[in-house]
Amino acid sequence: MRSLIKPICAVVVLCGTMAVKADTVSELEQLVDKWLKIESQTSELNTHWLEQKSSMEQTLTLLNAEQEQLSTLNKNREKNSSDLSKKREQLVTQQGELEKDQQNLNSQLKQISQQLLSLQVQLPPPLLNSWKNAGDLADPQLSTTDKLQTALKMLTLLNEFQQRISIHEMAIKHPDGQEVWVKQLYLGAAQAWFVSEDLSYAGIGFPSDLGWQWEFDNSINAEQVALGIAVQQKKRAADWVTLPMLSYKNNAQQGAK
Repeated sequence: MRSLIKPICAVVVLCGTMAVKADTVSELEQLVDKWLKIESQTSELNTHWLEQKSSMEQTLTLLNAEQEQLSTLNKNREKNSSDLSKKREQLVTQQGELEKDQQNLNSQLKQISQQLLSLQVQLPPPLLNSWKNAGDLADPQLSTTDKLQTALKMLTLLNEFQQRISIHEMAIKHPDGQEVWVKQLYLGAAQAWFVSEDLSYAGIGFPSDLGWQWEFDNSINAEQVALGIAVQQKKRAADWVTLPMLSYKNNAQQGAK
């Protein structure tokens, strides 16, 4: 700036020497003022630009960092989305397999239920009562789970009854119409014998197409039946017991035909 002012002053002096008009000097002073203002504005602009540049560089750095974070998040999101898609496909596959297994289970359970219901009529009375307490497979309100649990209970009861010799008491109807109270000795669920308390009546029980049957038979040794029951109840020492087996049932059925 000083280098500019000196020539201007020289010009002013020269102009004074040459008797330049006063208005010319005034114009030069105005030019100098404008020049100084321009220099001042330029300096301010440079300062402002440096400040803005620093702020913009910080902002740009933050934006770059934010962009990197967003890029990382986007990659993670894409990875997570891919993982979720795979898991979803796996779950859909598993669901299809479960539905198929459920259909097979329902079909098998239906067959088992029908078999158990058809077998029910042939069961000995004590086992039949246990089955009725276990549930009703014919109930349409039962869920698949309830039906399965009921069927398992029935099969368990049948298996347990088959594995032991059971003693029960009940009234059965004599052919003459009277009710006779008897003790019964069951050999599993396939055959039973009964005897009255006074040994006046004895007979045999067996399953048939018409259901469980009781038949009075005077040819059966009532004392042997009573002995078998007493031994089983541990009221008598173990001893040999002679009782008619399944062949009797077959003969009885043939005779009924």
